[in-house]
Amino acid sequence: MSRAIELLIRMHSEKTPSMQRGRATLTGDVILGVLGKLQHEHPIGSDAIMWRWLNDMYAFERLQKKMEELIPADAKRKDLCKHMVTLALMVFAEKPLEPQQRKLTSLWKNHSEQARRSKRLMRTWQVQINVMEKQLGGESAFKTEQLVAAIEKRKQWIVDERERLEEYAKAQAKKSCQCPKCGGTGVTRVVDTCSGCGGSGGVTLKADGVRKHLRMAGIEISEVVWRDECEKIFEGIVMSLFQRSDHLLGRMRECLLEEAL
Repeated sequence: MSRAIELLIRMHSEKTPSMQRGRATLTGDVILGVLGKLQHEHPIGSDAIMWRWLNDMYAFERLQKKMEELIPADAKRKDLCKHMVTLALMVFAEKPLEPQQRKLTSLWKNHSEQARRSKRLMRTWQVQINVMEKQLGGESAFKTEQLVAAIEKRKQWIVDERERLEEYAKAQAKKSCQCPKCGGTGVTRVVDTCSGCGGSGGVTLKADGVRKHLRMAGIEISEVVWRDECEKIFEGIVMSLFQRSDHLLGRMRECLLEEAL
């Protein structure tokens, strides 16, 4: 928990409180006490922060349960409304869904440091294979057998390395929505817009792409249901989470600065 608090403060405070004005430097106990107090006073804002920045799944589950209470009792598509709650939580936290994960996986396979290392190894082994294949036919049976074994070994190395890169890329795609091609800057070579993320710096589901995402998933929604139920729930939850988390962060800064004085 102390590590989570440290990350939280470093991420959101303009300056990590470390000043001394008539009292000792802020300690972990003081910070823990402030956060505990604010969690009690602002549970939704606290969970929103923990979910977005620290990937706290318990916070996600609490938020999901709380937000589902906002679904009208007379909603025509309660099942769809619950799905919208989940999508709103994912959009708020900028977590990649399956379509985004596929694109991110491809980017990690082509534009990460691991990808460069893996491709360098595979090119080296392929060159060795090409050289050894040219030597086949003009050697003794024993030498030919050795060459064939060496070629097969390197072919397997290439297969294994390709699989390792695939696993690595999939794992990275689940951790972060940041584009590996531009490193989250949105540009490559200083001025060129990144083709991987389109200049946004990441690959995530945007609010204006939710309905398209649902259609791609095979979920058709009538205009009436979308306008009167789904859109309202989605936009209301996203806006509420941003407002509550921003308010809590402001209160946390105030409380920690007061403790530091």
